[in-house]
Amino acid sequence: MKQWIIFITGFLTFLATAIIIVILILGNKPFSDVENRAVAQVQDENILDEISRSYVYSKGQNSVTVIGTDAEGILKAVFVPIEGQEVIQLDMEGKVTAQEARGIALEEMDVKEILHTKLGMENEKVVWEVVFITQNDRLNYVYVSADDGSIWKRILNL
Repeated sequence: MKQWIIFITGFLTFLATAIIIVILILGNKPFSDVENRAVAQVQDENILDEISRSYVYSKGQNSVTVIGTDAEGILKAVFVPIEGQEVIQLDMEGKVTAQEARGIALEEMDVKEILHTKLGMENEKVVWEVVFITQNDRLNYVYVSADDGSIWKRILNL
C-alpha cells in the first residue's frame, strides 16, 4: 500500500509539472510569434543590419520594438505595429538611453528590484517604461520621455 501512495504522489507531481510547462510554453507562444514576425519584417525591409533587442510593447500603441544598428552603424529603434499601422523608425542618437531613463525614473525612490525597461510609443510620443518594485513591495511604473528625459507619467504604489 505504501508503494502505491508513493507511486501516485510521484506521478501526480510529474503530471502537474508537465502541465505547468505546457501552459507556460503555449501562453508565451503568441508573444513570441508576433515578435519573430516583426524582427523578420525589419530584416526583410533592410531597416536594421544588426538587431540587439526586441520585445512586445502593449501599453499605448500595440507594437514590437526592435532596437539595433543600421548599415551606417547608427543606433535605431523600429516600432512595428501589431495591427495595420505604418512602421516607425527612430534614430536613437542624442536620445535618452535605457540606463539614463532608469536613473531618472528611480531618482529618490527606494527600489528593491527593477523588473524591466522598455521603449515604446504612447500618444505619438516615444517613452521609456521603467517598471520596478519598492522596498515595501509596491509595483511602480514610471514613463520617461526618450526625447528630453522628462517624466511623462507616474503610476506608483500599486
